[in-house]
Amino acid sequence: MKALLTARTAAAIALTVMIGPAAFAGPNGFGTQITQPGESAFSERVVLGLNKSTIIDLGAPAADVVITNPEIADAVVQTSQRIIFRGIKYGQTNAFVFDRHGNQLLNLEINVEMDMATIEALIARHVPGARVKIEGLNGNVVITGSTDSLSEADAVQRLVEAYLGADDNTKIVNMIDIAAKDQVLLEVRIVEMQRNAIKQLGINLTGSPSFGDLGNLVERQLYTGNPPVNAETTALLPGLPFDVSGKVGSSVGFPLQGRSLGGLSGSATYSNYVGSDLQSSVGVELNALERIGIVKTLAEPNIVAMSGESAKFLAGGEFPVPVGQDQNGRITVEFKPYGVGLGFTPVVLSEGRISLKVSTEVSELSSEGAFQGESSTVVDNQGNTTTFEGVTLPALSVRRAESVIELPSGGSMMMAGLIQSKSRQSLDQIPGLKKLPILGALFQSRDFIQEETELVVIVTPYLVDPTNKDQLRTPADGYANASDAKTIFFGKLNEQYGRDGEPVSASDYRAPVGFIEE
Repeated sequence: MKALLTARTAAAIALTVMIGPAAFAGPNGFGTQITQPGESAFSERVVLGLNKSTIIDLGAPAADVVITNPEIADAVVQTSQRIIFRGIKYGQTNAFVFDRHGNQLLNLEINVEMDMATIEALIARHVPGARVKIEGLNGNVVITGSTDSLSEADAVQRLVEAYLGADDNTKIVNMIDIAAKDQVLLEVRIVEMQRNAIKQLGINLTGSPSFGDLGNLVERQLYTGNPPVNAETTALLPGLPFDVSGKVGSSVGFPLQGRSLGGLSGSATYSNYVGSDLQSSVGVELNALERIGIVKTLAEPNIVAMSGESAKFLAGGEFPVPVGQDQNGRITVEFKPYGVGLGFTPVVLSEGRISLKVSTEVSELSSEGAFQGESSTVVDNQGNTTTFEGVTLPALSVRRAESVIELPSGGSMMMAGLIQSKSRQSLDQIPGLKKLPILGALFQSRDFIQEETELVVIVTPYLVDPTNKDQLRTPADGYANASDAKTIFFGKLNEQYGRDGEPVSASDYRAPVGFIEE
C-alpha cells in the first residue's frame, strides 16, 4: 500500500508539471485540484463500436463506477476487477472507476462510433492498392488516405456505401487523395466534306401569230396607181381595217433554286412574212446549267481541363435574336453563339484510362429556314399606336455530337461520323402539251439538286503537365515584316521563318501546344 501511495504521489507531481497552473484552482491556496477529462494519470481512451462491448481488467478491486452519460454507454461489473463497457448510442462520454478508499483507478474516455474493422478488411481484400483509413465521427464516416487512381477511390466509396446500407442520416466525408495526374488536354479534329451538284434545263416558247390584212390591201390599191376606176371615180378612200393578231408564250421556272443560275443560254426565232408584211413569229429560249461544288471544313480545337472540371471553347461569333418589344417599339435582343464549339468534362480513372464527356458543334448562319417577320401597327383602347417592326432572323445549320467515351492517354477514337445524301428534283410543265410525243420536252423545265455531306469527329486526350514558358512557341514567333524594298520589288509581305533549305531538327522542334504530352 505504501508503494502504491508513493507511485500515486509521483504521478500527481508529474501531472502538475504537465498541465501547469490551469489544472489547479482554488482561492487562498486551499489545494483544490481540477482534473480535465483525459488528463489524469489514470486516463485511457477507447473507441466502442455501436452495440459492441469492451472488457476492462483492473489491477486493483473496484468499489464504484461512475458513467457521465449512461445513454451513450453503460457498464456491467462482472467481478471487482473486470468491467464490461457497451456502446449504446453515437457520441462521447467518460467513466470513472474508484476503489473502496475513493482513490481513482481509471478515467476512461469513451467514443461510441461505428466499428470500421469489418469495412477496412473488406477494402483491403477488394481494393488492395488503396492506402486508406476509415474513421467514425458522430455517426458519420471519414475516409482518408490516397489511391493510385480515381477508379480505386470510387470503389472504396462504393464499398463504404454498401456497408452502411440505406441509412440516409449517415454522411460520408471523402478525403482521399488521387496520386494520378489530373490535367487533361483534349485534341478534337473535325473534318467535313460537302459536295453539291445542280442541273437545270429549261425551254420557254414565245409566238405572235396574226392574219387578215384588208386595211393594208385597200391602202396599197389607193397609192399604187392601178385602182379600179371608171369615168365617175376620182379617188379611192381607205377601207375599214381587218386584222386578227395575238401572242402566246410559256414561262416555266426553276422552283428549287428560285431562278436560273446561268450557264448556257440561247434563243431562236422564226418569222413568217407575206410579201413585206409580218404575219407571225415563233421564238424559243433555252437555258442549260450543270454546277458542281465542293466545300471542305477543318477545325482542330484544343482545350485543357482538370479531372472532374468542365471546359468550353468557341471559335465563331454571336448573332442577335429579338426576345421582346416595348410599347415604343424598342426591341430587346439576346445574342446566340455559332461557330466551332467544344465542351468536355474529363475524369482521370487511372494512368491509362480517361473518361470523357464530350460535346462538339459546328454551326453556321444559313438563309434556309430563316424567319421573316412583317411589320404591323396596333392601336390600343386608349388610342395609342404601336408599330412592331419586322425583323429577319437567320437560321443555323448545325452539326452537333455529344457522347461519353473512355480512352487511354494519347489514344484516338472517331467519336462521331455522318454520311448524308439529299436529292431534289422538279419538272415544270405545261398541261396538255407535255404529253405530246417528243415535242412535249419543249414545254417543260427541269431543276435537279443533289447534296452529299460526310462529317467525322476524332478526339484524342492527353495527360499533361505544365512546363516552363521558355519552351512554349506561338505562331508569331520568328515572324517579321518584309522590308519596303522586298515588298515593292519582290512582292513579299513577311520574312521567311528560319533559313532556306535548312531542315528542322528534333531538338529544335516545338509542338503547337503549350504542354508536355505523355
